Amino acid sequence: MTAEPASEDPRERTLRRVRRFYSISAEREWARLDQPVDGRIEFGVHKAWISRFLPAAPATVLDIGGGPGRYAIWLAERGYRVSLVDLSPELLLLARQKAAEAGVELEDVVEANAMDLRQFSDASFDAALCMGPLYHLIEEADRQAVVSELFRVLQPGGVVFTAFLNRLQTIRVAVNQDIPFFTPYTADMIKKYHEKGILDWQGIPGTFNLAYLYWPRDIAPFMESAGFQTLELISSQSNAADIQKHLALFAERQPELYDWALAEIIELANEPSILGSGFHILYIGRKP
Repeated sequence: MTAEPASEDPRERTLRRVRRFYSISAEREWARLDQPVDGRIEFGVHKAWISRFLPAAPATVLDIGGGPGRYAIWLAERGYRVSLVDLSPELLLLARQKAAEAGVELEDVVEANAMDLRQFSDASFDAALCMGPLYHLIEEADRQAVVSELFRVLQPGGVVFTAFLNRLQTIRVAVNQDIPFFTPYTADMIKKYHEKGILDWQGIPGTFNLAYLYWPRDIAPFMESAGFQTLELISSQSNAADIQKHLALFAERQPELYDWALAEIIELANEPSILGSGFHILYIGRKP
């Protein structure tokens, strides 16, 4: 693996690592949200709750960090005017291909940093999705910059959907023996992961190796500090994070009950008692 230049600016190093991760995993990132034991429940929960708060089509939507375009294409299919922004040219190329295959047209596809959206005017969107950029920004000031830009580009009354990684899950992940790079020799890194919410693992290209995780209680205050009004906090996997494999089997063996179970899982996603049970949390807010 190529060593990182010692003199490189920390922010530039972070951006380069994020780009590298997604360039390696472009097709995997597209497929993830359709995997029964990975992203399918998350995608279903998010689509259901996003649909409840979106203004009617053809409203304008900015999808920041939307990668290969899963959400952007879904929204375009429903008649929304979607601009897709991402750091990774590989993911944006894939998004263009997938949009063409789906027979939809995106308003704009832009390679840009979520911390700097100067190409978009103030109050130019009715809604914004930020479903990944805050995962990778270790510095508080960088995360604040993203949220400030979200606030700026939204019209008054505009709705924001922002995804966070859940720090309550760090111990569960750390003790998972199916993850090869958590070993007895990485104790300091595991403790930092849990206690500071920082995952900084540079040893294996293609792994999710740079991340910041929030305590659920800190998400709403963080977003409100930028001016947003909180509408909902959603557990992205609801109460199904540990049973996704069984749900896939349930769909095969008892399809007559699967739709009912999925509908209940979606409905329970904002239940405060299960907010910490998923690996991701979706914040829904509004610009006053």
